[in-house]
Amino acid sequence: MKSMTGFSQGRFEFDNISLNIIIKSLNHRFLDISIKGTGVTPITDKIIRKIIKNNIIRGKIEIVFDLFESDPKNWDVQFNDYLLEEILNKVLRFKKKYKESLTLSLESFLKIPSIFYLDQKYDEFSIEKKDAISNSINTVLSGLIKSREEEGLFIQTDLLNSIDIIITNISIIESIQDEIEANFFNKYKEKIKRFLSDTEIDERRVTQEAAIAADRICIKEEIQRIRTHSIRLKELIINKNIKAKGRESDFLAQEMQRETHTISAKTGSMDIHNNVLIIRREIEKIKQQVQNIE
Repeated sequence: MKSMTGFSQGRFEFDNISLNIIIKSLNHRFLDISIKGTGVTPITDKIIRKIIKNNIIRGKIEIVFDLFESDPKNWDVQFNDYLLEEILNKVLRFKKKYKESLTLSLESFLKIPSIFYLDQKYDEFSIEKKDAISNSINTVLSGLIKSREEEGLFIQTDLLNSIDIIITNISIIESIQDEIEANFFNKYKEKIKRFLSDTEIDERRVTQEAAIAADRICIKEEIQRIRTHSIRLKELIINKNIKAKGRESDFLAQEMQRETHTISAKTGSMDIHNNVLIIRREIEKIKQQVQNIE
């Protein structure tokens, strides 16, 4: 089991190239990849996305990909004329509107983010360098996956503990349900007879009505469905061959919660209600935890 949250980074040097990669993953319903950095080009973007999609199913993946020549002599430093022009236009409009005397020193320009940038043509790298870049991405991604797996183990332990508590309490409900139905049946018969004490009573009809009423509070099907969903959820969690667990786990938790609502609506037994409250508490824990798994 993997969590959707994780972090990994790495710095690599090869063939006069310096590469810094940071990968962070957060919770998300789908796979959402965001890439930024000095080394992002159409080709490197394609390489990164392909590697991520082959290894991660869902989550918000944020990647910083900084790639530059190790030797500063090979840097081609460029000045962002367009950015400076946009800034000056806004400053002049401000000055004209408020009649203020504004001055910008050279030091002020140097502090503007992205006013200078490196003009580099990474897409002209050789196949060997591109392979080295791919290997570097895979190395950092492996670290991310490992961190997701480590956190996933803690989540798995919590989920299995909650499932065991649910199964225990559903078994308690099952053990007292027959007695509750029998008591309800007998009390319902007595109630009918008490109201019809001055009337000739058809014993078979009374028994039939009592049985119908008792059937309305029967929760055996709901009990069985909760148990079935719990067993399926447990199998899903511990099965290493199933990679995508989050969506189905969330669905099962919702179905289990729906069955507890039905049980509460059908029965008036405080003993059953107390056990249902415990089950609901654990289902809420499960719903929160499965939002964090892949």
